[in-house]
Amino acid sequence: MNTRKKGDFAAQKEEVEDFCKYRFQIVEIFHDHRANATPPEKRKGFAAMLEYCSANNCPDIIIYDLAGLARDLDAGLAALKTLNEQYTVYCVNNDFFGSRDDPEQRRAAIGNFIEYMEQYRESARKAAPAVSKKTKKDNGRPIGRPRALNEGQVEALLTVRQAGTSISQICRMFDVSRSTVSKILADYPELKGEWKGARKEPEE
Repeated sequence: MNTRKKGDFAAQKEEVEDFCKYRFQIVEIFHDHRANATPPEKRKGFAAMLEYCSANNCPDIIIYDLAGLARDLDAGLAALKTLNEQYTVYCVNNDFFGSRDDPEQRRAAIGNFIEYMEQYRESARKAAPAVSKKTKKDNGRPIGRPRALNEGQVEALLTVRQAGTSISQICRMFDVSRSTVSKILADYPELKGEWKGARKEPEE
């Protein structure tokens, strides 16, 4: 679990225990506090979890949600890929992979999701628009409004939002404004939520 507020750990622990009831036996709980900006492999709790699971032949790893793995999308995907290669991963919140009763199919579904996201990230990098020739003299930044997200980027944005990624994280991942994300989510009311930026905003 990765928490930001003092009361989050107790709340998340209760949700994890409820999720595992009648299905999994919890043998150890690992926790990082306010560390989602740090790559998972450099976090004490995450590293301790991998060491423990390897030493004790644990088949399953249960995380609170995908968004808690890392703030950076690439780091989060890399961590999920590492976990999926050795364990069956389950999410307490916003689990859209399915096949909860079939570990092989579940790992295949997670693998397909990772492959899709990696292909999207690579194609997005290759399709990045060229910098405009009209640039500011002082810092070289292009003049004018940036291009809107293409269809592939919108699809990826919706996917990570469905996985539980906050709107503030999405803005950083795709380098877009809150208004851009709000316009995209306007047709998907089930994906709207509270803005978790620096200031408090009404629900979208």
